[in-house]
Parts: sequence; structure tokens; C-alpha cells
Amino acid sequence: MNMLSKRILDLWLKYLKGQFILMAAIGFLTFLFAKMIGLPYPLILAAVAAIGEAIPRFGPILAGVPAASVALIFGSSILNIENWQFAVLVIAVYWLIQQLENWLIQPKIIGDAVDIHPLVALVGMTFAGSVFGIPGMFLAIPVMATVREIVHYYFYEDHHLPSNDAQKGSDTDAG
Repeated sequence: MNMLSKRILDLWLKYLKGQFILMAAIGFLTFLFAKMIGLPYPLILAAVAAIGEAIPRFGPILAGVPAASVALIFGSSILNIENWQFAVLVIAVYWLIQQLENWLIQPKIIGDAVDIHPLVALVGMTFAGSVFGIPGMFLAIPVMATVREIVHYYFYEDHHLPSNDAQKGSDTDAG
């Protein structure tokens, strides 16, 4: 495995590590907010939110449905409001967490993992998502970082490649 391959593999491993950190952060935030508003089963719902974080766009929705259902069925253990009102509050809290994740947390964590500025990460994810959909959003940052590594490797580093003159000399010696 050459140097470039090792760097690209390392970059993708850092990206995956960043994804796991992001999942943990979303799980923690969900747990914290669920405890604050008295949502039953906060640990289970936080785990569902963390796992759902691995699925761009749809994961947070899939995580919000059980949370809203639990809120509607059981209500809050802290707030004195109707269950349907509590379900609406839970949906609002999940939406807020998703907005924080989309605009602040994900670009920062994933951008730091692969050394891309959070604003560049956000723009890249937005563009790739609009062109390629969910796979584009998920792969935008590591693909951008991979392209950066390839360009840097071939255009900015000295690889001690043989010059054209050296290759011509070896070709004439063989013939």
C-alpha cells in the first residue's frame, strides 16, 4: 500500500470515527432534552436517535416517531400539559436537535475529523445532497477530503518520480 492509499484510508477511518462521535453527541443531546422535559424512556429513545443519526435525512424522522408516540401515550412526568401538547413539544425538541446537528454539530465534528472547515463541509453537504440525494450528503465530506488528498499528493509533494529523460534513456538501452 503506497503513501497516498494509506492517507486516504486514514482519512476515511477518521470520517467514520467522526460519525460515531456525532451519533454519541446526538444520543447525549436527546437524552438530556428528554430528561429535562420528562419524556419516559429517555435512554432507549436516545439510543434510537443515535442510531438514526447514521441515516441522513430520514434517521431523525424515524427516531422522532417513537418519541412522539411515547409522549402521546404516556405524557410528561414533569410538565403538566395534555399528552397531545407534550407530543407536539417532543416533535419541536427533536426538530431543534436536528437543526443544531445540521447547522452546527455535524459540520464541526465531521469537518474536524477530516480537517475541512465547517462552512466548507456544510456547503459541500448541501450541494452534494441537492445533486446526489442522501448518498451525496453522507459521502460529500469524505469525498471532498479524498480529492483534496489526491490533489495535494500529486501536485504539491515531491515523489521523486523519474523524469522523462530518464525514461527515454532506459527505453533506448532496451532497444
